[in-house]
Amino acid sequence: MAFTPEAQAIWDKVPEETRAKLLDSGFCTRCLATRHFDLTEAELRNKELALIGKCGTCGARVVRLVQLN
Repeated sequence: MAFTPEAQAIWDKVPEETRAKLLDSGFCTRCLATRHFDLTEAELRNKELALIGKCGTCGARVVRLVQLN
């Protein structure tokens, strides 16, 4: 997985249960549905954690943004 150092530090603090919920709630624009996705990258974008991966159903790129407090 390719994480920026900042994104890795934030992801490491996320509890396992919350991680699972986040990875089960990516919106796939090809399936047009909320799907589980396989995490491949993470980075910070405008004070949000961007989780980037592939849809578990069709393989399309999925980006899940998580607001940081």
